[in-house]
Amino acid sequence: MEVTESDHKPVRCTFSVDIARVDELTRRQEYGEIIESNEEVRSMLKESCFVPDSTVSTEEIILENQENIVFQITNNCETSKAAFEILCEGQSTKKDDGTKPEIIPRASFGFPLWLEVLPANGLIKPGETVDITIHHEDFYTQEEFVDGIPQNWWCEDTRDKEAVIVVNITGSTSTETKTHTINVRHRCPATSAPPPINPPVTLTPPSNNMPSEAPSKRSSKKKEASRQQQQDYAQFASTEVHDLYRMRCP
Repeated sequence: MEVTESDHKPVRCTFSVDIARVDELTRRQEYGEIIESNEEVRSMLKESCFVPDSTVSTEEIILENQENIVFQITNNCETSKAAFEILCEGQSTKKDDGTKPEIIPRASFGFPLWLEVLPANGLIKPGETVDITIHHEDFYTQEEFVDGIPQNWWCEDTRDKEAVIVVNITGSTSTETKTHTINVRHRCPATSAPPPINPPVTLTPPSNNMPSEAPSKRSSKKKEASRQQQQDYAQFASTEVHDLYRMRCP
């Protein structure tokens, strides 16, 4: 350190400083030597990359008439647990011209509205098998149809659909993943739409005719009922109306 003296403060000083900097090349070399020589570190790294051996019972599923399809995921490893997660990679809708449809990625939107998968994730113990249920969910409501025809623009069409789902398998402590792919197809029946809402009903007016009565008797009964009704109106007009008037006007 070099000091310059002065009769007045502050005193000016000149410092010489060395700043340490990490050499990335040397650091990587030292890290590699530690991994090669340390058995405990090598064992931990190997464990983090281990994925238990697993099998999926099918590669293609066809859904019809809202049925449930069950497939199995088996953990073939006898020592480690296997974690599974089922995701939808994409979906497509059959084109009217018969050309092959394009798979549209689902990304983070999950499963389509028409597809239900239970359970979608979990753990499988060593040597065990888990059952996965796939169900076609019909989310139509009667309010969306008039005479069996979808009326809202957001209604799902009734064309055949296909979804590509992936089963990701990892170890309980691993970061590596093994993937199985399953194609799920849904075939819509010709009459998949619900019945029309509020079908027209023809009401027949009730008939007062009794089969056992003669026309003359029915006519006489009508005249008698009409005469009695007129007498009641006349009596009400002559007596009760007058009494009501007296009650309101003291």
